Amino acid sequence: MSNIAFIASDSLSAQDSLSVLAKIHGNTPVEKAEIIVALGGDGFMLEALHSTSHLDIPVYGMNRGTVGFLMNEYSSDDLLKD
Repeated sequence: MSNIAFIASDSLSAQDSLSVLAKIHGNTPVEKAEIIVALGGDGFMLEALHSTSHLDIPVYGMNRGTVGFLMNEYSSDDLLKD
């Protein structure tokens, strides 16, 4: 799957991670993506789920914020690994 949309909170770590992942995988527009990867904290994940719920696209969250209870650990490696 290469149609990934990366979205990120305004935090420096989220924006840096967005740049890294977009260079590796590209960055598909949200409306054309097969999956959305949200980079940020729990609040950003909830915002992402709310703002994309009408698209019926899965959202995968990676912690790049201060609170990440709802998020997966960030890694730029093996993103597409099953």
